[in-house]
Amino acid sequence: MSIVEKTEHPTATDSNKRVEVTLLKLNTNKKGESTDEIASYSPTEEEKEVRALILKHFIIGTTNQYTPRVEFNDLSLLGRDEFDQMSFNTYQPNNGEGYSDATTNWRSRAIRPVVRNKCISIAAHATARLIFPKVFAYNDQNDEQQNAAIVMEDLMEWSGDVSNYAFTALMRVITAMSSPASIGYTEYGEVTRMVKDEKEDGKWKEKEIRDESYPCFMDCVVPVDQLYVQNFFEPDIQKQGWLIWRKVIAFSEAQIKYNKYDNFKYVKSGIQTIYNDANNTFYYVYDPNMRSEYVEEIIYWNKNFDLKIILVNGVMITSHDNPNPRNDKLYPFDKFGYEPINNKFFYYKSLAFKLQHDADIVNTLYQMVIDGTFLAIFKPMVNVGGQIIASDVVVPGAVTTLDDPNSDLRAINVGSDLRSGLETLAVVEKSINESSQEPLQQGASEGGTQTAYEISKLEQNANTVLGLFLQMISKHVKDFGKLRLGDILQYLTVPQVIDITGDMELSYKTFFLKGNNKGGKNKKMEFTNEVPDEMSEDDYLNASYEVLDENKKKNMEISKINPQMFRELQYMVTVSPDTMNPRSEDLERAFSTELFDRAIAHPEVFAPQEIGKLLLSTNPDTKRDIEKYLMKQPSPEQQAQMAAQQQNTMPNAGNSPLNAVMGKSPLNKGTSTPNVASLMGNR
Repeated sequence: MSIVEKTEHPTATDSNKRVEVTLLKLNTNKKGESTDEIASYSPTEEEKEVRALILKHFIIGTTNQYTPRVEFNDLSLLGRDEFDQMSFNTYQPNNGEGYSDATTNWRSRAIRPVVRNKCISIAAHATARLIFPKVFAYNDQNDEQQNAAIVMEDLMEWSGDVSNYAFTALMRVITAMSSPASIGYTEYGEVTRMVKDEKEDGKWKEKEIRDESYPCFMDCVVPVDQLYVQNFFEPDIQKQGWLIWRKVIAFSEAQIKYNKYDNFKYVKSGIQTIYNDANNTFYYVYDPNMRSEYVEEIIYWNKNFDLKIILVNGVMITSHDNPNPRNDKLYPFDKFGYEPINNKFFYYKSLAFKLQHDADIVNTLYQMVIDGTFLAIFKPMVNVGGQIIASDVVVPGAVTTLDDPNSDLRAINVGSDLRSGLETLAVVEKSINESSQEPLQQGASEGGTQTAYEISKLEQNANTVLGLFLQMISKHVKDFGKLRLGDILQYLTVPQVIDITGDMELSYKTFFLKGNNKGGKNKKMEFTNEVPDEMSEDDYLNASYEVLDENKKKNMEISKINPQMFRELQYMVTVSPDTMNPRSEDLERAFSTELFDRAIAHPEVFAPQEIGKLLLSTNPDTKRDIEKYLMKQPSPEQQAQMAAQQQNTMPNAGNSPLNAVMGKSPLNKGTSTPNVASLMGNR
């Protein structure tokens, strides 16, 4: 079953890689009889037909990988991937021999990691914020179900924590910039293994436990040389007729994954099981390309026939008609790249491929500038006169007596123009920045207090060149979200059988999501049948109040979901531009501060209480309890009492000193009215 790949690696003078692909075959004697061991594995006729189909597709996929393409500068997919990896890893030829030639070993062989620095810088910027897709939920009547969408987004975030999605996303982005494609695989599976529990009669009793080293949600990056595709010119991976994932794994890992299958007993590490058409017999053949403790794992998907077939060292582990276990029948793969080559190509143009030519020029000029500087500072000398002056004479503080008064050492003018080299180097580096990212667009600023406009311009500049790549990432997030959404609906909403005091009962899963570092509360998502399918408005309101009381009691956000109704809803996954390029906290705080400064100056237009809430919500320390920092507003009864007290303390208009002077009203009741003379006299 295995295809042996014999490769001659490129030399310094030959950039073309010569590849010979041959099928692994039986060892025979002079009579043409096989000398290999006859395998105990004996598949059925249906299994033989499926094996023949997989082998046929395997050859097609291998041809696609080794065929030179104009889009790859006349390199094959594997050749392009190899050269991109060499460029990303700052590869330098090394034959293991030291530089012994005194006439050339002084020259610089320094290489600047231009491609790697650009890739790492862009990867850090693109993954600064972990992206999860936006989910919309609606029922059969096309009514939006906002609460269900929130629960689904929380479950996606929970699954991301379980599968270490943050690290996988970083590796996917780096792979997209250093490889023709970034291909990811995701699946749900609970791996179990046998462990020793306790001794009975001097022997260990074993029990089956879940292997925590394999999380239920498993995500990984698939190298391009491991995935074989049907159509090289179909960009959508879900439209491929079949896919083959071939990799080499340890035999112990294969035991953990496939020991439950009956046919796994025929698998031997380091030995392939191949079929001989002459006598319709299977043989065990040593694989020269694989160590004895490893096995070859091949997983074959076919969308037209709805198949997922697993072969380990040529032995078909699953049944010949094993269907794709996913309910949505999608391939568990998604892919994206740095830049599209065209709209009909499966693979992409990596950043390493794009910068490779400019990087070669930079490294060439870089070495020349270093060599020129070395010559300019420590010039080569020429001996003039009849006496030989050795190089050991040129030592600081040394005193040498010469017999020939005409002998002299003179510097040779090599005529190195370092300025031209540095100027050319700057031009090439500018070309590299145009192809990737300017240094100032990496978030660097000039310091000092900045307005919201200045911060927004910095963020806009930092994302302008990355706009296309962020669109590619958004496609990946959307495709990945579809796959993860299908796994959640298929596996997390189904009941599991548990043993409670000898009685078997059905129980649904409960999930906990840790709050963020900005004061967010922990979340609990509980699938339960206690939530009825239909509820009146009063019952729904009462149940909501009960959950609210439980939230306050446990200081967490609790959601109770009917699993059947949750599964029957329709979901749509989207990734908006705001999701990919959201405003930073500094930008949001700057906008809120400027708005507060302007709005608080006009209380006749803006409510100070609401403006204060907006300002407090931008600070992580005050947003937890905004009401704590706001002035308490009096109740209506208190407002009426305060108004009455204010009215009683105000001076009476008819009992004022002015009216008394004018003779219109008495100053105080029960007293005589003073005249003008007495007021003047008193004054």
